[in-house]
Amino acid sequence: MLTAVRPISRRTLTTTSALFNKKKPTSSSRGGSHVDVGDDGLPKDYKLKTLRAGSRRLDTFVNRATGQSSSEVVKLIMQGKVRVNEEVYTKKAYNVCQEDVVEIWKSPFADNAALANVERTEIVSYEVTEQGYNIEVKSWKNFLSDNWRSSQG
Repeated sequence: MLTAVRPISRRTLTTTSALFNKKKPTSSSRGGSHVDVGDDGLPKDYKLKTLRAGSRRLDTFVNRATGQSSSEVVKLIMQGKVRVNEEVYTKKAYNVCQEDVVEIWKSPFADNAALANVERTEIVSYEVTEQGYNIEVKSWKNFLSDNWRSSQG
């Protein structure tokens, strides 16, 4: 008997990989050393976190994601150091959505000015609660990206 195979969407794969990340031993000769490895066999270099926020506004989200003060976050946004889905936002009122990728520019990469060190956060999902929003994210503290500020100095 033949059964039809349903194609798996990208969203299903992302959710599935988050659910099935396992600790696998590294190739260390001492043993006992473990590294988080995703279902693709590559090391997992992000942290899966849940942020709690009163709104989905960009300034509130960056504040919760980075731990920086509200005034520091406003400065980052106004200086063009925050982008969402590869588009720079200089207004704090944007509401982040599921699958948005938010990058906060930290510095140019020392070995190549075309690259930059950024803090990257990908929104996996969010839910509305009585207290506000629970936003599930993948977070990278040190991520290498294109330097969108290279012409600005």
